[in-house]
This record gives sequence, C-alpha cells and structure tokens, in this order.
Amino acid sequence: MFLSQRQFNSLSKIRLPIPQLIVLGFFFLIASCSTQGPSRTADIYPDKPKRYGEKRDHKFEYRKDRLRAKEKEVEPLDIEPPLKSIADLKGFADDMDPASLGRVIDNQLAVMFKQDPASPVRLGDFTLTRGRLVETLEAFQKLLQKNLPQEEFNKKVSEKFLLYRVGKGKNKKVLFTGYYRPVITASPTPSPRYRFPIYQMPDEDFQSVKRQGGIRLVGSNSGIKQIRQSTENWRNLTREEIDNKGALSHQGLEVAWLENELERYFLHIQGSGVLEFPDGTRQGVRYQGSNKYSYNSIGKKMIRDGVITTSQGSMQEIKKYFANNPQDTSKYLSQNKRYIFFSLSDKGAIGSGGGELVGGRSIATDKSIYPAGGLVFVKVRQPVLDANNKIKYWKPISRFVIDQDTGSAIRGKARADLYFGTGKKAGAKAGHYHEKGEVYYLIKKS
Repeated sequence: MFLSQRQFNSLSKIRLPIPQLIVLGFFFLIASCSTQGPSRTADIYPDKPKRYGEKRDHKFEYRKDRLRAKEKEVEPLDIEPPLKSIADLKGFADDMDPASLGRVIDNQLAVMFKQDPASPVRLGDFTLTRGRLVETLEAFQKLLQKNLPQEEFNKKVSEKFLLYRVGKGKNKKVLFTGYYRPVITASPTPSPRYRFPIYQMPDEDFQSVKRQGGIRLVGSNSGIKQIRQSTENWRNLTREEIDNKGALSHQGLEVAWLENELERYFLHIQGSGVLEFPDGTRQGVRYQGSNKYSYNSIGKKMIRDGVITTSQGSMQEIKKYFANNPQDTSKYLSQNKRYIFFSLSDKGAIGSGGGELVGGRSIATDKSIYPAGGLVFVKVRQPVLDANNKIKYWKPISRFVIDQDTGSAIRGKARADLYFGTGKKAGAKAGHYHEKGEVYYLIKKS
C-alpha cells in the first residue's frame, strides 16, 4: 500500500456539525425500518451490510435506500515513497493499444455520469464517493490524450494520482482467473437437436411451482384424502429442479434452445454470450438475474471425488471429461444449485457496474470491497496461443484496466477475474487462467 494510514483516515472520515448529526441520526432511524430492498442493479451492493474487521470507522452501508453521505474535502495526498514506488513498478508501461483503453473508459463514464456522484463506494478498508471515481477517470483520460513520452507520463501519473496496492498477505498478491463471452449454436425453437433451454427471469409474483409441503384435504366426508402440496417462489428452485425436472418449462420463459447441456452450463458461468442461429444470424444474451443460491464449483467437487486431478481443473479439461463420461454430466452440473437467467442484448458483454466490457481491459472483483468504475493498473502473466488455440508460452503483461464487473465466485481482497473478450481464442485463454499478480488502484488527488 502506498498511502499512509493518516492519509486514508482523512479520506474516509466525515465530520458534521452537531445539528446535522441529529438530523442524520433521524434519517438513519427511518432507514433502518425500511422494508424496501435494493434495485435490480444492485448485485453490486448486497442486501445486507457486512462487517469488515473490528474498526467501526470503516463500516459501510450498501442499501440504496439508505441516506447517501458526501465525501469530505481532503487535503492533497502524496504517494509514499514519492517516486520509488513508480520505479519499483518500472513505470506504467501499457502493453495494449491506447484505443481500447480510451474505449473502456468512455463505456464506464457513460454509465457513471447518470449515477449519484455523492453515493459512497468502497476501496479496501476505505470509502470514497462515486464522483471521486468519475474525476479520476476524466483526469486520466485527459492525460492519455496528451500522448506523452513514457517517462513523462510516469511522472504525471505520480503527481496527479494516489497509488493504492490491494491484495492479501505480506506480498499483496491477487489471484486472477479469466472469463469470456462464448459463441454458442442455438435455435429460437425447440427440436430433437436443440433440447436445452435458457430462460429469462420470471416475474416476482411467479408462484406456479408445486412442491411437497402443506396439507390440502380433498374428497367426500367418507373418503377424505390428504394431499401434500404447496407453492414456492421461483427463486427457491435449484438447477436440478429447473433443468432436469422442468419446473419452468412451458411457461413462455424460454429465450432460446441450445444443443449441448454443457455449453448451457458454461454460459451460466460466463454470464453472457452470443447465440448463433441456423440461418447465420447472431443475437447477444446477457445476465438478467439468478435464483437465491450461491455458486458452488463443480471442478472442486470432481477433484474431491477423484475423477479429475487438480491440474485438470480448467474449463477445457472439465469439458473433455464429460465428453468421455456423458453419464456424469447431469450428476455434477446439478451440484451447483445457482441458476442464471438471461435477456436478449444488442450490446456486447455488460458488467455489473453497467458499462460495456472490453476484452483485456475489464476486470471483475468483489464489489463489497472494490468499486465499480475504479481505475486499475495490473501486472500479471497471460498465455500466448498458437493457430490451434493451444498455449505456446506465457508472457508478462502490464496494463491499465477498469474494474467493471463482479462474479459469484470472485470473493475477497485477493481475487480478480480478467475479461478476455468473445469467441474461441478468448475462451482458450480464459479456460486455463489461474495466475497471481499485482493490482494497484489509482485515485485522483484532491
């Protein structure tokens, strides 16, 4: 971490006059009685506030119906140590094209301009405002447009931005995995070839699911029967009930039908994709919502069962196992109760923060810890592929990315997911990706 505790304490604390404190307390009392939950976009902000450590100073409220506090004006902060941190990084050399960086910044700013600049966001153990993130992206964008030599660019970055390294442990390493946007063969109608539907999210009042439960009496007085029957909300349905028992079939919820059960599952894992129909047309689909269950890795379950080894835990190796053992497919897929629903989309992959993702320029993190729209510099390794999408070797990369997304498996300070883009090449990189690297958030100085 390159910020001192005193510096970030000044960033995170807000002092208010006594009358304002009284009013603020009144509003929090009202908010605590509210029964209204967060809006849909708020997969970024969990329903329930979590506690982080023992310090009450950094308690953070996620509910959008809570009072939003403004960030206190703070004095300009300096990076510690002044330029040695930049030297340690060997500068901010970016290995990708500048156009892609400008595009991903534009994508995220287009969303953030519509959001409340005073709303709080979390960066590690500290809170900032969304407006501070916007100022950071705008200032960095202006700096990029100057097209400065690398040495001068490094100097300007050190002068204008705070550098905050994140991660866990003594070495502050972050584990990177990868994700992508698959292209999948599909049909708008079912057939013997296309048998596996993907669903849109049911309405909240959808209650047609019958399960064993409460007792209903039927029949005459002389022959009364007891039938166990009840209805439950669709969010309680598991993957097994939806895919194998048809709990949502014939309800008009089907978006399309796929020809491969395993491809459907990995579409759920990636959260977005491109459907390619028999007539050659393509249609994007994106994450719309999920049931109530947490993600459970089938790869870990398969390793525990001894059907694959730890080195075979990649997406490609899991697909290979099921190709050779199709009888195990449904058995293992149902182990993950979490179920994803999709909507049609004419845009590319959209992150949980609302901005369109750019391959190689977007990452996903735990949004209870890190902010949507954060400017980030990363140092890690990436595979280089041959013409057959096989890994030839690994090379170090360093680049600016935008924190735009989250994922049910991306939890904790030391996790990040790098978005590789669309198609087979992106999938070949993402499927094998499991690398430790360095992550630095940049914040514009006041």
